Amino acid sequence: MSIRFRVDDGFNPLTITPAIINSDQLGELCRLLAAESDRHQMALMFPEHGSPVEHSFSFSARVCPLSLASVSACFDHYPGVITVLEEAQFRGRRIRVWRSEADRDIWLGLSSDADAAPALEVSSQSGVAILEMLGLDGSETMGAIPLDELRRRLSDPSIYRRISNEPGLERYLPHLTEMARVKAFEGAPHLAWA
Repeated sequence: MSIRFRVDDGFNPLTITPAIINSDQLGELCRLLAAESDRHQMALMFPEHGSPVEHSFSFSARVCPLSLASVSACFDHYPGVITVLEEAQFRGRRIRVWRSEADRDIWLGLSSDADAAPALEVSSQSGVAILEMLGLDGSETMGAIPLDELRRRLSDPSIYRRISNEPGLERYLPHLTEMARVKAFEGAPHLAWA
């Protein structure tokens, strides 16, 4: 089991209708993301479960650093996909691509994650330890606190010292600090975990 920490601003990704894409278009998108990841030296694709070669999969991808024309070319500039891509770039969000067991269609829609917002997935044991080091109840494996509260806790010298002195947790401090810096396009951002 694991706990995933992420910045959540309450955005509903279903406000924009997802588009159906085909497997050739999916392949083109994956090739573009791999090439641009190498060129920009940053991760652009974030697997959630499975892989695109499996029947059921999902991943999110950063498209804001890329030109709309280069990404939409993967989909032959299909208007339904362009609508999703434009909205993702306008709102500073990732796209999400998925196919479920019950569905043969491949879907492309908006992600609930902000484009540049980091996420952190850790073991349940490390997640509980992080929560306790932040002065939160480690037994609550699902929850959220406002980013302002996270900033306050990370700026508290005693909490910062506890985290940085804990050998297994100090490596997560840069991720937490980066999450605390995120500014939301709209809504009230908070650190959520589940």
